[in-house]
Amino acid sequence: MPVSAHGKKKKKKGTRTLVRKYWWLAPVLGGLALLVWLATGPRIFGPRVLSRAGAPIKGYVTDVQVLRDEYKQYHGKQLVNQQLEQRFQLVNDKIALQDYESAALLLENVAQQAALPVVYNNLGVVYAQLNDKAHAIGAFREALARDIDYKPVRLNLDRLRNMTGNGADPVTREIEDNGSPENANVISLSKGVEGDIAEKVNDLDYFRVTTPPAPRDRILITVEPHTPLLSLVLRIYDSDRRVTDMATDVRQSGQALNFTFGPPPNTTYYLQISGSNRTFGSYTLKVSPLRAYDPYEPNDEIFNAKRIEVSQEIMANIMDGKDEDYYSFIAPRTGQVNVTIRNRSTTLIPALTTYSPEMRNIGFGPDIRTPGATLRHTFDVVENQMYYLQVWPENGTAGDYSLIVE
Repeated sequence: MPVSAHGKKKKKKGTRTLVRKYWWLAPVLGGLALLVWLATGPRIFGPRVLSRAGAPIKGYVTDVQVLRDEYKQYHGKQLVNQQLEQRFQLVNDKIALQDYESAALLLENVAQQAALPVVYNNLGVVYAQLNDKAHAIGAFREALARDIDYKPVRLNLDRLRNMTGNGADPVTREIEDNGSPENANVISLSKGVEGDIAEKVNDLDYFRVTTPPAPRDRILITVEPHTPLLSLVLRIYDSDRRVTDMATDVRQSGQALNFTFGPPPNTTYYLQISGSNRTFGSYTLKVSPLRAYDPYEPNDEIFNAKRIEVSQEIMANIMDGKDEDYYSFIAPRTGQVNVTIRNRSTTLIPALTTYSPEMRNIGFGPDIRTPGATLRHTFDVVENQMYYLQVWPENGTAGDYSLIVE
C-alpha cells in the first residue's frame, strides 16, 4: 500500500510539473486561432448558414438563365459572353460566404456590360443587405428606368419600404441640383416630368433616360413650355456624358420643342434642357417610344434573319437611314428565284443584297435611283438550301415596302 500510495503521489507531482513547464502553450494556440479567425472569418470557423447551393438573400435572383433571357429581350441578340455569365454566377458564391462587399463590386462590373433589370435588382438587394440605403435606392431606380413595372423590384421595394420608401421611382418632377450630367435626374419613358428653368444666368437641367428594349425604335423627345416667355434648347449627351451632335432649339418663345432620333436599344442618354437668351419658366418633358418598327424586328443582323415563306408577300418598313432588314428562306427548287421589293412609300430607295447558305455575299440587286420605285432581282439557288436577303436603304432614305420571293 505505501508503495502504491507513494507511486500515485509521484505521478501527481509529475503532472503538475508538466503543467507548470508548458503553461504558455494554451494562450499561444488560442492566439493563433484568433489570428486565423480574423483572417478568414466565418469561412472556416463561422456557421455555414449559406452554401453554394444554399438559400440566397431574399429577393435576389440567382438563375443565370434570367440574365440570358433579359439580354436577348433588351439587346435583341444572344448573350455570348461566358465571362459575364461566370461573374454573375460567382456573386452567388460571394453571397454564400456572406461577402457582400465583393458581391456588390462584381455586380457593378456586370452592370457595365449588361445593364439589365435583373442585375440592378440584385445590386439593390445586396446594397440593402449592406444597409447602404443610397446605393440600394439608386440600383432599384436603374431597374425601374428600364421597366417601370419590373416585378422583382416592386416586390423588393414593398418588402424594404421602411428603408427605401418611394425614393426608388424615377422622378416625375425635377429635383435640384441637377445642373450637371453627374447629378442628372433619372426619368422613365412615356412619363411626363415637370421642370423649371430658373430666372438666373445659364440655368441647366439634366435628365437621364434609357431607351426601350429591342427592337430599336424611333424616340420622340417633347418639351412643352408653360409660359410664352420660355425659348427652349435641347442638347443630348451619350452614355459617357460626352455631348453629341444631336441638338435642337425653338426659334420663337412659347413654342414646344420636338426632336426624334433612332438610338440603339437599352442605351443611356443625358438630356440637357435650358432657355435661350436668358428666358426662363416651367415646362413638361416627355420621352416617348414611337413603335416605328415592323413586326419582323429585331432583324438588323444576318444572325437574326427572320424566316419567310416562298410566294408569301410580307409587309415591312425601313424605319430610318440606319435600318437594315434581314430575311431567310428555303429554296423551293434548283434553278432561279425572283425577289420583288414593292415600294409602299414615295421616299424609300430600296437596295438588296443576297447571301449563300454559308452567309457569304453572292450578289446585289439592281441600282434604283428613284424614290418610290420597285426593285426586282433574280438569282440562282439549290433546292432545300437556306438563303438570306438583306433589304437596306440608299442615301439614308426610309419608308414602307413589301417583299416576296417566288
